Amino acid sequence: MRRLLLSSLTLLSLGASTTALAVPTGPPGAPPSAVTGADSEVLAALHLYVASFQPVGGETSLLAYARREALDWTAVQNLWASQFSGGAGRFLEWRGHSQTPGGSVFTTLRAALYGTPGSGLLVVNREWCSAGSCQARTAFAWQDAGGLRAVRDSTVIPLIRDADFYPGDVPECLQGVVLNVSYVPSWQGQTLSATAVLPRASAQRCAATGVSPEAVTRPLRLNWTASVGKFRRGW
Repeated sequence: MRRLLLSSLTLLSLGASTTALAVPTGPPGAPPSAVTGADSEVLAALHLYVASFQPVGGETSLLAYARREALDWTAVQNLWASQFSGGAGRFLEWRGHSQTPGGSVFTTLRAALYGTPGSGLLVVNREWCSAGSCQARTAFAWQDAGGLRAVRDSTVIPLIRDADFYPGDVPECLQGVVLNVSYVPSWQGQTLSATAVLPRASAQRCAATGVSPEAVTRPLRLNWTASVGKFRRGW
């Protein structure tokens, strides 16, 4: 069956620390010199996205906070303790922390533009984590001179089956389980990572038997194909 973008994802805890978020670092392997707050193409596109952003019910991400407080664009950018941009100005990753009545919330925002300068597909992935669990959303939108136009993931993502995520045998705790998918932009090249996400009950069942989801599933690389304006399988 086609893997569609989740309206809600429940993820395992990433075990992030407050001190790690206070240091401006980029994704693993990113050159330190690329850590910057400089303006870029993707920053301009993200500005358009944030201007019309609407959080989901109960969302506690920093973007949701910015919307509730009606913050302007400058204030939105100042919310993030760590800012990284790369890919010739077509990728960014921001990380920040907020304190809510329910506890501390850590938000990671990733955005990338795929296509030619001045136009292309904007992919925005936001993930917020609190009390040992995370939720995430991914949005897709075409950018052109007229602004942004939201599109469904199924129009730009190829068919992905559950079996594609398993390099080996399916462990007993995951047999019959329908996987969810998170789409995460990459800072290197025109690629997108599709990552399997277990339903909470399945993740807990695997943990109880000593099975790590990361050890039995693999991320799938999707390559942007400009000639058709879609991602293609890269595995």
